[in-house]
Amino acid sequence: MKKGFALLRNLVELYIPGLSFVLMFLTFIWQIFCRYVLRAPVSWAYEVTVACYLWMVILGACYAQRGRNHVTFTLVYDRLDTRRKALISFLGNLLMLVAFAYAFVPSIEFILFMKMQKTSVLKIGLDIIYLPYIPFMAIIMLYALVDIYRDFRVFAGMASEEEVQKMLEKTRSEVQEAIDEATKEEEA
Repeated sequence: MKKGFALLRNLVELYIPGLSFVLMFLTFIWQIFCRYVLRAPVSWAYEVTVACYLWMVILGACYAQRGRNHVTFTLVYDRLDTRRKALISFLGNLLMLVAFAYAFVPSIEFILFMKMQKTSVLKIGLDIIYLPYIPFMAIIMLYALVDIYRDFRVFAGMASEEEVQKMLEKTRSEVQEAIDEATKEEEA
């Protein structure tokens, strides 16, 4: 069961965005070749590259969230003690969860509504083009729930030392990593 979940997770967060990137790149190269070498541009290539880009970015954002690799501004956060870091992280994740939960059903309804509209050249329903937004929202909400649980345990003082270290590792900024690396080099 765990292997199946990991495979599904990687399929959605890694393999589909990776395949979308490859398809987008090859289509883009084909489009350039047709336009400048054959002097016969293909009209469908733009739609394919845009659709692949959307799938790649939206589902790739799930993978970025898995590794906590989104851009963050941690000027104040890095100076806080562990419990306050957990509280700030808890509140941020709670805000994100509430916003995504509030928008989830309307987003599904809108994407289903988009079935009536088609792309101009390939006649693909726009519901297919925007479909990755649904798993994106669900996955981001699941990651937020996991982080909320972890952060609550840390700031409530119920977490083990291992859980606290795990939280600190996941929320550590690149600046802090660079400072720690420089400190290690100076000590050596």
